Amino acid sequence: MNMRLARRCAGSGIVALLGLVGSASAAVISTGTYQLHNHPDGNARPPQYGLRLDELFNVTGNHDIFTFDFDHAQSNMRLDYNGSTIRIYGQSWGGRDTGSGYANDIYRGVYGIDFTYTLGVTPNFGGDDDLGVVPPSMRNFGTITAPVIVGSGPITLADKDSGGYSFRFGDENNDLGHRGFAGISGWGWLIHHFPNQPHIADSDWLFTAELIPAPGAVSVLAMGLLAAGRRRR
Repeated sequence: MNMRLARRCAGSGIVALLGLVGSASAAVISTGTYQLHNHPDGNARPPQYGLRLDELFNVTGNHDIFTFDFDHAQSNMRLDYNGSTIRIYGQSWGGRDTGSGYANDIYRGVYGIDFTYTLGVTPNFGGDDDLGVVPPSMRNFGTITAPVIVGSGPITLADKDSGGYSFRFGDENNDLGHRGFAGISGWGWLIHHFPNQPHIADSDWLFTAELIPAPGAVSVLAMGLLAAGRRRR
Protein backbone atom coordinates (compact mmCIF):
# COMPACT_ATOMS: atom_id res chain seq x y z
CA MET A 1 0.00 0.00 0.00
CA ASN A 2 1.52 3.36 -0.99
CA MET A 3 1.54 6.34 1.37
CA ARG A 4 -1.14 8.23 -0.54
CA LEU A 5 -3.53 5.29 -0.21
CA ALA A 6 -2.60 4.86 3.45
CA ARG A 7 -3.44 8.47 4.19
CA ARG A 8 -6.71 8.08 2.30
CA CYS A 9 -7.59 5.04 4.40
CA ALA A 10 -6.61 6.89 7.57
CA GLY A 11 -8.89 9.75 6.65
CA SER A 12 -11.72 7.33 5.98
CA GLY A 13 -11.09 5.71 9.33
CA ILE A 14 -11.30 9.02 11.15
CA VAL A 15 -14.60 9.81 9.47
CA ALA A 16 -15.84 6.36 10.45
CA LEU A 17 -14.77 6.93 14.05
CA LEU A 18 -16.64 10.22 14.22
CA GLY A 19 -19.70 8.50 12.83
CA LEU A 20 -19.43 5.78 15.45
CA VAL A 21 -19.09 8.36 18.21
CA GLY A 22 -22.25 10.07 17.01
CA SER A 23 -24.23 6.86 16.76
CA ALA A 24 -22.96 5.47 20.06
CA SER A 25 -23.88 8.64 21.88
CA ALA A 26 -27.51 8.13 20.85
CA ALA A 27 -27.62 4.96 22.99
CA VAL A 28 -25.28 5.58 25.92
CA ILE A 29 -24.62 8.78 27.87
CA SER A 30 -20.85 9.05 28.08
CA THR A 31 -18.93 11.43 30.28
CA GLY A 32 -17.50 14.38 28.40
CA THR A 33 -18.58 17.62 26.76
CA TYR A 34 -21.60 17.94 24.50
CA GLN A 35 -22.42 20.66 21.99
CA LEU A 36 -26.01 21.81 22.39
CA HIS A 37 -28.46 22.72 19.63
CA ASN A 38 -32.07 23.79 19.22
CA HIS A 39 -34.70 21.08 19.50
CA PRO A 40 -36.98 20.90 16.45
CA ASP A 41 -40.20 20.49 18.49
CA GLY A 42 -40.39 23.52 20.79
CA ASN A 43 -43.98 24.65 21.36
CA ALA A 44 -43.13 28.33 20.73
CA ARG A 45 -41.30 27.79 17.43
CA PRO A 46 -40.52 29.59 15.21
CA PRO A 47 -37.83 30.52 15.88
CA GLN A 48 -36.37 27.24 17.11
CA TYR A 49 -34.68 27.34 20.50
CA GLY A 50 -32.93 25.34 23.23
CA LEU A 51 -34.25 27.24 26.27
CA ARG A 52 -37.51 29.01 27.02
CA LEU A 53 -38.11 31.31 30.00
CA ASP A 54 -41.51 33.00 29.75
CA GLU A 55 -41.88 36.28 31.64
CA LEU A 56 -38.15 36.50 32.24
CA PHE A 57 -38.92 40.18 31.94
CA ASN A 58 -42.42 41.69 32.04
CA VAL A 59 -42.13 43.88 28.97
CA THR A 60 -45.67 44.34 27.69
CA GLY A 61 -47.87 43.59 30.68
CA ASN A 62 -49.08 40.48 28.86
CA HIS A 63 -47.44 37.04 28.78
CA ASP A 64 -44.00 37.65 27.26
CA ILE A 65 -42.27 34.60 25.77
CA PHE A 66 -38.47 34.59 25.93
CA THR A 67 -36.55 31.97 23.96
CA PHE A 68 -32.87 31.36 23.26
CA ASP A 69 -31.45 30.20 19.93
CA PHE A 70 -28.63 27.75 20.64
CA ASP A 71 -27.70 27.54 16.93
CA HIS A 72 -27.29 31.27 16.30
CA ALA A 73 -23.88 32.40 15.02
CA GLN A 74 -23.21 34.17 18.34
CA SER A 75 -24.31 31.20 20.48
CA ASN A 76 -22.12 28.49 21.96
CA MET A 77 -23.90 26.30 24.50
CA ARG A 78 -22.35 23.18 26.01
CA LEU A 79 -23.04 20.50 28.59
CA ASP A 80 -20.38 18.81 30.72
CA TYR A 81 -21.06 15.49 32.43
CA ASN A 82 -18.38 13.98 34.68
CA GLY A 83 -20.28 11.03 36.10
CA SER A 84 -21.82 12.87 39.04
CA THR A 85 -22.64 16.46 37.98
CA ILE A 86 -24.18 18.08 34.91
CA ARG A 87 -23.22 21.62 33.96
CA ILE A 88 -25.01 23.52 31.17
CA TYR A 89 -23.19 26.70 30.24
CA GLY A 90 -22.15 29.17 27.59
CA GLN A 91 -23.81 31.99 25.72
CA SER A 92 -26.91 32.16 23.60
CA TRP A 93 -28.60 34.69 21.37
CA GLY A 94 -32.17 35.29 22.44
CA GLY A 95 -34.82 37.71 23.56
CA ARG A 96 -38.55 38.39 23.46
CA ASP A 97 -40.05 35.91 21.00
CA THR A 98 -42.56 37.48 18.61
CA GLY A 99 -43.50 34.26 16.80
CA SER A 100 -41.20 34.67 13.81
CA GLY A 101 -38.10 36.18 15.40
CA TYR A 102 -37.06 38.41 18.29
CA ALA A 103 -38.42 41.86 19.09
CA ASN A 104 -35.98 44.60 18.19
CA ASP A 105 -35.66 45.95 21.73
CA ILE A 106 -33.08 46.04 24.52
CA TYR A 107 -33.76 42.40 25.43
CA ARG A 108 -32.51 41.04 22.11
CA GLY A 109 -28.89 39.95 22.26
CA VAL A 110 -26.42 37.53 23.81
CA TYR A 111 -27.23 36.03 27.22
CA GLY A 112 -24.78 34.29 29.53
CA ILE A 113 -26.12 31.00 30.92
CA ASP A 114 -24.57 28.78 33.61
CA PHE A 115 -26.47 26.06 35.47
CA THR A 116 -25.16 23.07 37.44
CA TYR A 117 -26.98 19.98 38.66
CA THR A 118 -25.00 18.63 41.62
CA LEU A 119 -27.75 16.92 43.65
CA GLY A 120 -30.03 14.13 42.51
CA VAL A 121 -28.08 13.28 39.32
CA THR A 122 -29.04 9.67 38.60
CA PRO A 123 -27.45 7.47 35.90
CA ASN A 124 -29.65 4.74 34.39
CA PHE A 125 -32.68 6.79 35.32
CA GLY A 126 -35.89 4.76 35.51
CA GLY A 127 -33.99 1.62 34.57
CA ASP A 128 -32.96 3.13 31.22
CA ASP A 129 -29.58 4.46 30.05
CA ASP A 130 -30.66 8.13 30.31
CA LEU A 131 -29.56 10.54 33.02
CA GLY A 132 -32.19 11.99 35.32
CA VAL A 133 -32.23 14.52 38.16
CA VAL A 134 -34.63 13.33 40.85
CA PRO A 135 -36.66 15.43 43.34
CA PRO A 136 -36.96 17.38 45.51
CA SER A 137 -36.98 20.61 43.50
CA MET A 138 -35.05 23.80 44.05
CA ARG A 139 -31.74 22.36 45.14
CA ASN A 140 -29.78 22.87 41.90
CA PHE A 141 -29.01 26.38 40.76
CA GLY A 142 -27.56 28.64 38.12
CA THR A 143 -27.86 32.06 36.53
CA ILE A 144 -28.85 33.76 33.32
CA THR A 145 -27.40 37.19 32.55
CA ALA A 146 -29.12 39.49 30.06
CA PRO A 147 -27.30 41.90 27.74
CA VAL A 148 -25.60 44.70 29.66
CA ILE A 149 -28.03 47.34 28.34
CA VAL A 150 -30.88 45.63 30.26
CA GLY A 151 -29.08 46.36 33.53
CA SER A 152 -30.59 43.43 35.44
CA GLY A 153 -27.45 41.61 36.54
CA PRO A 154 -27.43 37.81 36.95
CA ILE A 155 -30.89 36.26 37.48
CA THR A 156 -31.00 33.16 39.69
CA LEU A 157 -32.37 29.93 38.23
CA ALA A 158 -33.47 26.81 40.15
CA ASP A 159 -34.65 23.40 39.01
CA LYS A 160 -38.33 22.42 39.18
CA ASP A 161 -39.60 18.85 39.52
CA SER A 162 -42.34 17.69 37.15
CA GLY A 163 -43.47 14.08 36.95
CA GLY A 164 -40.68 12.66 39.09
CA TYR A 165 -37.65 14.52 37.74
CA SER A 166 -36.45 18.05 37.07
CA PHE A 167 -34.10 17.26 34.16
CA ARG A 168 -33.51 14.34 31.84
CA PHE A 169 -30.75 13.76 29.31
CA GLY A 170 -30.99 10.96 26.77
CA ASP A 171 -33.38 9.39 24.28
CA GLU A 172 -36.30 8.13 26.41
CA ASN A 173 -37.00 4.60 27.66
CA ASN A 174 -37.68 3.25 24.18
CA ASP A 175 -34.42 4.76 22.80
CA LEU A 176 -36.42 6.33 19.97
CA GLY A 177 -35.75 9.88 21.11
CA HIS A 178 -37.65 12.72 22.74
CA ARG A 179 -40.47 14.46 20.86
CA GLY A 180 -39.47 13.28 17.43
CA PHE A 181 -35.69 13.77 17.64
CA ALA A 182 -33.90 10.43 17.33
CA GLY A 183 -30.64 11.43 19.06
CA ILE A 184 -29.86 12.74 22.53
CA SER A 185 -32.06 15.50 23.96
CA GLY A 186 -32.06 17.42 27.21
CA TRP A 187 -35.30 18.62 28.78
CA GLY A 188 -36.40 19.87 32.17
CA TRP A 189 -38.09 22.64 34.09
CA LEU A 190 -36.76 25.81 35.69
CA ILE A 191 -37.75 28.60 38.03
CA HIS A 192 -36.31 32.02 37.22
CA HIS A 193 -35.93 34.93 39.62
CA PHE A 194 -35.67 32.33 42.39
CA PRO A 195 -36.74 32.59 45.23
CA ASN A 196 -38.91 35.62 44.53
CA GLN A 197 -41.43 33.97 42.22
CA PRO A 198 -42.79 30.49 41.44
CA HIS A 199 -42.37 28.48 38.27
CA ILE A 200 -43.94 30.23 35.27
CA ALA A 201 -45.07 28.10 32.35
CA ASP A 202 -43.29 27.65 30.10
CA SER A 203 -39.81 27.84 31.56
CA ASP A 204 -37.72 24.88 30.52
CA TRP A 205 -34.75 23.40 28.69
CA LEU A 206 -35.46 21.67 25.39
CA PHE A 207 -32.33 21.03 23.34
CA THR A 208 -30.47 18.36 21.41
CA ALA A 209 -26.88 17.35 22.07
CA GLU A 210 -23.91 15.72 20.37
CA LEU A 211 -20.82 14.43 22.15
CA ILE A 212 -17.65 16.32 21.21
CA PRO A 213 -14.92 13.70 20.64
CA ALA A 214 -11.86 14.08 22.86
CA PRO A 215 -9.00 15.48 20.71
CA GLY A 216 -6.70 12.63 21.70
CA ALA A 217 -9.06 9.95 20.42
CA VAL A 218 -8.94 11.20 16.84
CA SER A 219 -5.17 11.72 16.94
CA VAL A 220 -4.48 8.22 18.27
CA LEU A 221 -6.68 6.64 15.61
CA ALA A 222 -5.02 8.63 12.83
CA MET A 223 -1.54 7.58 13.94
CA GLY A 224 -2.60 3.96 14.25
CA LEU A 225 -4.11 3.84 10.78
CA LEU A 226 -1.09 5.53 9.22
CA ALA A 227 1.21 3.06 10.95
CA ALA A 228 -0.88 0.17 9.70
CA GLY A 229 -0.65 1.58 6.19
CA ARG A 230 3.15 1.74 6.37
CA ARG A 231 3.37 -1.88 7.51
CA ARG A 232 1.33 -3.02 4.50
CA ARG A 233 3.51 -1.29 1.91
